[in-house]
Amino acid sequence: MKSITTPYLLRASLLAAIAIVMGLALSFIVYHSSAKVKSNAIDLVEHRIPILISISELIADLSEQERIIYEYYRSQENEVFLQSSQQIKQVFNMHFAAILAQPRFKEEAKIIAKGQQTIERLFAEFYQAMQLNEDNWDDMREILSQVSAIRIQLLPTLKSIEQQTQQTVAEGHSATLTQMARSHWLVLSYGVAIVLIAGVVSWHIRQYILTQAKNTRLALFSQQNPNPILSVNNLGEVVFANPACGKLLVRVGYHKDDTEHLLPSNFLSLRQAVSQQQDHTLVIEQSIKARILQISIYWHEEIDAYDIHIKDITEGKLAEEKVNHLAFYNQETNLPNQYKFNQDIDGMISKGDKFSLGVLAIRDYENKVSSLGGESVATLVVELADILAHALPSGVRFYQVAEGQFALLCAKNISSLALQKLTMTLTAVAEQPIITASGEFFIELDFGYSCFPIHGDDRNTLIKCAHLALVVANQSEHENFSIYDPAFIEGIERNNDLTDKLRHALANKELFLVFQPQLELASKRVTGIETLVRWQHDGAIVSPAEFIPLAEQSGLIVPIGQWILEQACVFAKQLVELGYDDIIVAVNVSPRQFSHPQFCNTVQSVLSQVGLPAANLELEITEGVFMHNEANTLAVLNKLKSFGLQMSIDDFGTGYSSLSYLKRFPIDKLKIDQSFIRDCHNNDDDKAIVKTIVSLGKSLGLSLIAEGVEELSHVDFLTLLHCDEIQGYWFSKPVPPEELLTLLAEKGGDINHLAQQQSYGQ
Repeated sequence: MKSITTPYLLRASLLAAIAIVMGLALSFIVYHSSAKVKSNAIDLVEHRIPILISISELIADLSEQERIIYEYYRSQENEVFLQSSQQIKQVFNMHFAAILAQPRFKEEAKIIAKGQQTIERLFAEFYQAMQLNEDNWDDMREILSQVSAIRIQLLPTLKSIEQQTQQTVAEGHSATLTQMARSHWLVLSYGVAIVLIAGVVSWHIRQYILTQAKNTRLALFSQQNPNPILSVNNLGEVVFANPACGKLLVRVGYHKDDTEHLLPSNFLSLRQAVSQQQDHTLVIEQSIKARILQISIYWHEEIDAYDIHIKDITEGKLAEEKVNHLAFYNQETNLPNQYKFNQDIDGMISKGDKFSLGVLAIRDYENKVSSLGGESVATLVVELADILAHALPSGVRFYQVAEGQFALLCAKNISSLALQKLTMTLTAVAEQPIITASGEFFIELDFGYSCFPIHGDDRNTLIKCAHLALVVANQSEHENFSIYDPAFIEGIERNNDLTDKLRHALANKELFLVFQPQLELASKRVTGIETLVRWQHDGAIVSPAEFIPLAEQSGLIVPIGQWILEQACVFAKQLVELGYDDIIVAVNVSPRQFSHPQFCNTVQSVLSQVGLPAANLELEITEGVFMHNEANTLAVLNKLKSFGLQMSIDDFGTGYSSLSYLKRFPIDKLKIDQSFIRDCHNNDDDKAIVKTIVSLGKSLGLSLIAEGVEELSHVDFLTLLHCDEIQGYWFSKPVPPEELLTLLAEKGGDINHLAQQQSYGQ
């Protein structure tokens, strides 16, 4: 048997030796070829591509410099300009370093450096110019033009570097492809020859293959396994890697033979941990490039070696992360949601560190939804969320906890001053116009804060306190910021109690009306009367400033407003029947009442039932009405005007005015708010504002009435301005109907004499 197999074995050995020599030669050629490819790749990655990237970044940096100086020209914020200038300078130098490192771009680098130095000098000159109080806007605009010109001048130089680099990249790429093609055909030729030799060798060693069939079958298990398998000796050296290892390495960007990249990064330290496991098995997870691998390590104690089984679990992990993201993030704004907010609060509480919790809400969110539509508001919220997220300082986490509501977690500072500063920052950003596909919008935000552990030591209490503070901020007319105070609970409980009692005020006949006459300055006649509501409960008068906002918030203003309108019209009808047919009775209309879909029908029905001429009724609306759907507001005003009644704007100048509506909307009268009248005899600013409002009204053909007239000097000032009417304690305080009738009867046609008596306190 040996004599039979020996010739075959000798021939097989000879052929195998030839195959080895050919393999070595092929390996040398392939190695030499790959070295050239590697050299080209290194040159591309380390030199050419960084230059291309740097060129793009430098072009962007030049544009950013121009944007920064223009932004400074607009905002005049010195600190922001200095900080941004320093940052962009550092970024520019970092990107410019890649070009400086290339000797062949020496001349181009000098041009760029000179241009950048000029820009930095212009930045300094511009900053100095901005500090002067002189009217030097032309000089500053000239500097801005020079900055733009330098950026444009540098672009051809940068493009030249880019084109040269791209050309060398293309040449290197072509050379690499040529080299790879040669290697491909050479490997193919060698492969065919080796296959032929292997075929002959395989015939000679067939007997050996048969005797090794069992071992071969076992070897195929690891060779054909779709998951990578490694065998590692006690020194941490890879002694076996199945083909799946090479496929995985190639897929993530490594060479298929770089199997050491598949080993756990701390494999040597893991050996002790594996040996301490009862089953000598350890499972860990490790990332390699963009893939996540599950690595199972098995220790063979008898030979002190390791089998490593690797499974790519990237897709499963991504699916798990996606599910987690769906559970803890808002899908529209991509902000953490209420669940994530709760989780983070619990985590911070467990650490025991002080922190503050804030809740901020879009004011009148529901009104925006009803007027703009859900889709438009959703787009607006997404834009707002992005703006606020970019405006937040470091250390502040941002969440969206409801459709129109966000939350903050401030880990660094819980002082009132710090929270006020944060609020002012976000408020300033939110007050800028937000432009979406649906148009331009303006947003108001309210902020409520609570602090751990001052206001509570558990999540629910802290969130509750923040929401209570938010309610207080929302109800404040002049402040959108509030930190929780235990007194808030008392105030909210009182408001809830008053709201409940207000629901029964009409049925219990606790509401009554008073009227304040309005005096025409030219004729000294009473030409109008404003209707005011009062509430007497438990023997005391509840201030309208207290219960009217509650009525507005609860919706009770609609039935109360209808009752006021009915009673005012009844009294106006009484005045007409007594011969005062030229007196107009004014009734205030709240924004919520005005936006009620049946408001126009209610007004028309009351006029018809009472039999009051529409010309004797005036509806006063505030500027807040115009903050909502302008098209709908215009339609309602036109319909009311078609009835023949008068329309006026109450408290003019204190709201968010837009002069365009004075031209487009059918308004008859402007009521100058008493805050401008109160000190107009002493305050030049108030005088100027009143003069402007009167002049504006006159130019638009509107009547003017001043509220809060309490001094003779007020009357003289307003008379000099030719203001049409006045209203206030100088002439008469608000009085019940019977007293008003007495006042009108006593005037006896000589209202001038009565006005003089009032002025002298008689």
